[in-house]
Amino acid sequence: MNIPSLIAFRWVIYLSVIVVIAPVLWMWADPASFTYISKNALVEQYGGFGRLLPWQRMAGLIVTLVPALIFAWALVCLLPLIGMAERGDWFNAASERYCFRAGRLLLWHALVRWLSDTALVLVITLNNQPGERALMISFGSEDLLSLIPALMALCIAQMMRVGRAQREELNEIV
Repeated sequence: MNIPSLIAFRWVIYLSVIVVIAPVLWMWADPASFTYISKNALVEQYGGFGRLLPWQRMAGLIVTLVPALIFAWALVCLLPLIGMAERGDWFNAASERYCFRAGRLLLWHALVRWLSDTALVLVITLNNQPGERALMISFGSEDLLSLIPALMALCIAQMMRVGRAQREELNEIV
């Protein structure tokens, strides 16, 4: 890969980290202005932001920010791979480790993202009267689709491991 495309890829990662985290912070910091752009259907379904107590807003922020932070961390794990590719030294044990780390983080993201909706509903309805509280457990296509990047990163890391082992075997023969 040529250097300009690697620089562009690095900036795409930086921008992606911002795009993943900023809306979550904005949504909980200023829900009134955020609703002009988008709405959190789950919060709106259970009464909206206006009825939440400060501790519920803080807990809601944490519950929705954790999956975003895990995803951002997985993206940051790709940055060293770009540096290795720029140096032409990406087919080594370190790149394999970064790929595995990104894959594991993306698996954690898929799990935490799936559980965060349940936790958010619990937080939002915890202050309701008994009988009006809710528990929601759902599994949708977006949950399944969030596994694809994780599995791809893990497959690429495994291919790197096998390729490195074959290269080392060939070097021993020659």
